[in-house]
Amino acid sequence: FIEENFTSKGMIADCSIHNPMASDHEEQPHAHILLTLREMDSEGKWKPKCRKEYILDENGEKIKLKSGNYKSRKVNLNDWNEPDKAKEWRENFSKKANEYLARNNIDKRIDPRTFEEQGREELPQIHLGTSSYQMEKKGIQTERGNQNRKIIALNLEFKKLKAELSKLTSWIGSLLGSLQVKYDEYKQEKKEEYENKAELFNLYEYISIYYDLQGEKARKLNPYASNKKIGADLRRFSKARIYLKDNNLKTIADLQEKISTLQSKNKKISQDIKTKTARIESLNKCFTYADIIKDNKQVFEEWNSKSLFKDSFYNSHKDEIDKYKRARAILEKITGSSAIKSKDWKKEIQSLESEISKLNRQSQKVKEEYESINHIKYAVKTVNEDYGIDLSIEIDKAIKRGEKPSVIAQIKKYQEQLEAYEKRKEKTKNYYRKEER
Repeated sequence: FIEENFTSKGMIADCSIHNPMASDHEEQPHAHILLTLREMDSEGKWKPKCRKEYILDENGEKIKLKSGNYKSRKVNLNDWNEPDKAKEWRENFSKKANEYLARNNIDKRIDPRTFEEQGREELPQIHLGTSSYQMEKKGIQTERGNQNRKIIALNLEFKKLKAELSKLTSWIGSLLGSLQVKYDEYKQEKKEEYENKAELFNLYEYISIYYDLQGEKARKLNPYASNKKIGADLRRFSKARIYLKDNNLKTIADLQEKISTLQSKNKKISQDIKTKTARIESLNKCFTYADIIKDNKQVFEEWNSKSLFKDSFYNSHKDEIDKYKRARAILEKITGSSAIKSKDWKKEIQSLESEISKLNRQSQKVKEEYESINHIKYAVKTVNEDYGIDLSIEIDKAIKRGEKPSVIAQIKKYQEQLEAYEKRKEKTKNYYRKEER
């Protein structure tokens, strides 16, 4: 990799390979590659990094400045220090690494893209830096380390919520599959029965029957266990009825709409937290650039005030002046102003952290709603299994009655979810079959 990407192009590369033990007692192999940005010729002499190029006017003539010099610009002789070059090297390294991983039958791959480019919802951790890493290694908590711990906790919470959503969606898909099979059997047998309302689609009916079932089981226990179970079941029953009433949920179609709403809400919360966390990270960088500006301000102002020997002064203090300019430019890009406003930045960070805490509380409420929905889902499943309920009759009655287009749309949505679920399940099965071979 080093030869193909660096030394063959004229670079000098110093590579150090490390394999320390991480905090989780796992090996952590990695390499540090130090590169030169100036080419070397065949005789071992340094080549120039850049050249001066005169800027011409519309007539092709050099533009003379007040100082007597001609207007010019610096042109790099190679692209090694361009931002896109690092991205290219990361891509090349991932290809090379993945080639050897595949050759050695290791089922792992490296992806050089950012989480955002990959379409992943979790938040990326920030870079610790050498000083923070060494302090964390000694057990001393740092601001960056604490921020990474918050990000890890948030990602874990989002992962749990996403798993809950997946379970709920799969359950509704499975229920629809059961309904469709029973309905097809009923159509073939051409049964014609009750014409009353479809009570078994009513979620209140489901949890009422479920509570009666639990009462029968409780009566078979000893008095202490029976009373304890009856009390617990009654609390769950009351909580479920209150949830259905508060959210105006009457049927399975209503439940599906609620789940879709929760999915959208959870996604928005995740995106908002991600945006605000990224803003905090940018504002934290402002303090670093502010220090750079302060450290190099005197040199920059002295250069800026000169009318004579300005170019000579610039050449002698190029690094300080360029650092000052670059820091000012980045500061303006982040905050909209090149002025140092530390108090405003701290105030905005505190405000953002407060907003993130509020979003976390909203996320917790969504999680609590999932718990209520899970109990209702379990009640429906238990009633169907214990009573062997044939829902095909109720489905047929609903179709015969000519249900509203909105209900038909929900049924179609169930079918789409079922098909998607079956495809995912089949894909997973095929994957593990290949692995076993």
